[in-house]
Amino acid sequence: MNHGWINFFFIYYPYICVSFLLSGLVFRYVAAPGDWNARSSEIFEQKALRVGSLMFHYAILFSFLGHVAGLLTPDSLLHLLHVPMELHMKVAVLAGKALAPLVVGGIVILLWRRLANAYVRAVSVPTDIAVLALILLNGVTGLYQAYVAQYPVFATIGPWLRGLVVFHPDVSYMLDVPFFMQVHVVSAFTLFALLPFSRLVHIFSVPVTYAVRPFVVYRRRYGDL
Repeated sequence: MNHGWINFFFIYYPYICVSFLLSGLVFRYVAAPGDWNARSSEIFEQKALRVGSLMFHYAILFSFLGHVAGLLTPDSLLHLLHVPMELHMKVAVLAGKALAPLVVGGIVILLWRRLANAYVRAVSVPTDIAVLALILLNGVTGLYQAYVAQYPVFATIGPWLRGLVVFHPDVSYMLDVPFFMQVHVVSAFTLFALLPFSRLVHIFSVPVTYAVRPFVVYRRRYGDL
């Protein structure tokens, strides 16, 4: 990327994506609350869905939490807790090697299912395919990082991301980042922007009233009743 694109994608683009995420969630909740769901296609196919969904959901959840904890933790806090940087990096590498194949494997199953099954494909919309393909791109670049490149993200992407959070991103950290890692970062923020407009919006629904909701009453049948 030239310097102009670097400035756009690593100074302005993340804020654009987060703005789309927040405003899109509000708009969808207000304008179409009945459409706030995962539009499950389980009725058409279950076997591949269960395998792929189980692999993907748990792996992507722990991967996201690992990215947040690993990249947003400042070096000063690690020093304060007496956590060596070598240990921090070793845990990150091992976690990446464990989770990246599960993310990629799960999303490949889900994408194959959506394209190969005629019934599932018939109820899919273009956003479904686009989101799955984007997650696959993000997962493949993450897999390459975990097993091949092992680029030192804590010294570059970490400080840039922490600067982004406090509205003072230092784009110089991203100038020499390999292209595949730049793609990894940009695809992640693009996913944030697309979340409110896809079936993945259901991840923001927390069943907080589940434990106190009324029971469903079933009546016993007698004779012909």
